[in-house]
Amino acid sequence: MERAIKVIGLALLYVVAVSLFELVGFFHPFFWTYSAVFAAVVAAWPYFKLNQRYPMPGIAILCAVLLLLLNFIFGQGHEYFALGCVLLGCIAEGLRKFLGNYRQSRGVIASYAVMSLIPFSKSIVLWIDYDTAMELIISQMGDIYAAVMGRMLSKYMLLAMIILTLILAVLTMWLLTRHWHPREEYHIVIEK
Repeated sequence: MERAIKVIGLALLYVVAVSLFELVGFFHPFFWTYSAVFAAVVAAWPYFKLNQRYPMPGIAILCAVLLLLLNFIFGQGHEYFALGCVLLGCIAEGLRKFLGNYRQSRGVIASYAVMSLIPFSKSIVLWIDYDTAMELIISQMGDIYAAVMGRMLSKYMLLAMIILTLILAVLTMWLLTRHWHPREEYHIVIEK
């Protein structure tokens, strides 16, 4: 039970780190639209610790599901975000297993790169359904906020921010895993 509490605690720390820059987005739309860029650096440590201490199956999916639940609780979730969390969480989990999370750090680096893209699945609605998204932003945040956000929504800027996020995620996780000594295997102990 204690181990489960620690795993969920670290996963929640990851969720808070990812969500932190979305909250800063109330002050400037860049931080909400491209929060993934900053979260790629800040959320790396809790994800690294989760994989280092508890290299068991399901860590990436757990983080994605908790992130999805938190956003739906606060009314920030939508179908694109749900799809992104499920799809990217499963891909990240597959990379962890396929690239050897139990023996090598490359599985964690690759899975974290995929996980770092999850915040884009929330803001992608700005490119998919621009008019509806902007109406909602105007009603919630005002005309000035929407006007500033509108100037940041070129497809080239989105592509540049996705590439920057991937580079920062890989670089940050690579730096964290340089001196990584993972457990050889993980045993689940059932207490009677």
